[in-house]
Order: sequence, then structure tokens, then C-alpha cells
Amino acid sequence: MTLPQPRAIVCLVFAGMAAAIFARPTAGQQLSDRNTRSIAAHLVDAKENAVGAADDSHRVDGSRVSPVAELASARHAAERAHLWRVAAWGGVNALGGLALVTGTGRTDQPLWWGFGAQSGLWGVINVGIATAGLLASGSPETGYDAALSAERTYHDILLFNLGLNVAYSSVGTTLVLLSHRGLDNPRAFRGHGYSLIMQGAGLFVLDAVAFLGSRSRLSGLLDVAGSLSGRALPTGFALTWSF
Repeated sequence: MTLPQPRAIVCLVFAGMAAAIFARPTAGQQLSDRNTRSIAAHLVDAKENAVGAADDSHRVDGSRVSPVAELASARHAAERAHLWRVAAWGGVNALGGLALVTGTGRTDQPLWWGFGAQSGLWGVINVGIATAGLLASGSPETGYDAALSAERTYHDILLFNLGLNVAYSSVGTTLVLLSHRGLDNPRAFRGHGYSLIMQGAGLFVLDAVAFLGSRSRLSGLLDVAGSLSGRALPTGFALTWSF
């Protein structure tokens, strides 16, 4: 059996990266996007219905989901979709790294072996993190305070991860630069460095997409807090719009 050439394996890794990032949204992600887009429509409807009411409040059909519940559901679906993308990215790296390690020699092709070993290790770690996150994810939060707290936590985690991703690529760049300073086995350093740069860049794109979505939902929750207050009624849900 002839193993693929190292360059072909790297091309497959990058193709897998693109597929993980730009993959067709899952049903849960489509629900998240649809729910997020509907928040503005709900707020406009609430304001129009509030105009002319004696107590600045109105009743909404009990079958209609509140904006807070929709945003909480959107966060839950978006977070799971993000974890699936991280798992896909990790799986591609794990398989590609394994192929490079087994198909190249550590002594005769140290650059490709180092690149494969580093990529495979990162792939296994990312798959493990994504799997743990998916297993730990429960149901969407109920109530404004819980939804806001969950979104803020998710937003802050993604922001922290973006900083870590920059650090990963910076460490990789440092290894590549040091490999030109007379270190022993410089090609191995370059292999590990190139892999770290790729890992940081790939995860940065994935986390950035998720971060922008979280920021939009967080803004929606804060808008709801400043515009609407609600209470449950026996026949539905009452919303009060504050002008």
C-alpha cells in the first residue's frame, strides 16, 4: 500500500479545515439563525401592539415564544454547532497527523513528521474538548437572568479562546524563527512551528464566527431588558413596553 505524499496530506488537512468552517449549517444551526433573525420582528410587533394601550401593555398568544426564550434556544443551538465544527476540525487533524507520522520518518523527514505529530496531538485534544462540551450541554435556559448569564459566559469563553489562538500561532512563529538560529534539528522545529501556526489560525476562524454570533445575541438580550418586561398570565404572556 502506497501512502500519500506529505504535501498531499497537508492539502487534505486544509481542505478539511475549509469544510469544517464553511460546512452547510446543521438543522440546529438553521434554527439558531432563524430564531436570531426573528428577534427584531418580535420587538417591533411588541412595540406596535403597545401603542394606544391604556397601561402600555398587551397580551401575546401563549403559543408564541418570548424573545428571551428564542435567544436562549439560539445560543444553545449555536454552541452545539460550534462544538461540532471544532470536532470536525480536530478529527481532520488527528487523521492527517496520524497519516504523516506513519508515512514519514522522524530522522529522514523531520519537518513532516513534526508537523504530523503536532497536528495529530492537537486533533485528539480538540475532539476530546468538543465531545465533552456536547455531552455536558443541557437544555436551553429559562428566564432572563439565566439566559443572559449563559450568553455572557459563552461570549467571554470565546473571547478568551481568541486570545489563546493568537498565542498558539505566535509560539509557532517563534519556533520557526528560532529554527534559523542554529538549533539542533531545525527542520523538526519548523514542522512543529508550522503546525502550531495552522492550529491557531484554524481555531481563530472557528471561534471568531461563534464569537460574532454570541455578541449579536447578547446585544439582543440587552435590548430586550431595556425595552420589555413580561409576566405570565393564565391565558398567555403579557409584555410591557417601556418607551
